[in-house]
Amino acid sequence: MSPIGGSCLCGAVRFEIVGEPLSLSYCHCSRCRKAAGVFAAVLMVRARDFRLLSGAEDIRRYTPEPPFRHVRGFCGTCGSPIGEPSDEHETFPVAASTLDDDPGLRPVIHLNVASKRPGTRSPTG
Repeated sequence: MSPIGGSCLCGAVRFEIVGEPLSLSYCHCSRCRKAAGVFAAVLMVRARDFRLLSGAEDIRRYTPEPPFRHVRGFCGTCGSPIGEPSDEHETFPVAASTLDDDPGLRPVIHLNVASKRPGTRSPTG
């Protein structure tokens, strides 16, 4: 499998995923909606397969108040969501919007649909 490249809008943050991603899904939770718009497309990857190539100093993190626990990463220059890269977890989500290459899989599930905004539709419903 060829690496899957990714980057933020301004190109400061660049990464690659060297292993097969675990899944691609759409999340409709209130946090993803606020960070990405109507919903967020998230690619689940193994931490060991994620390689940050450049821009570590440009990544900013937002740590929410409890009960929320997921730290959001984003580019401090352009604001692109990066996902939740972490050395503390075996797997984590990467914002699919940052992918430069086709991950080779299609969305398999809509998550947190109970939080979906009334009247909005996402691809496939």
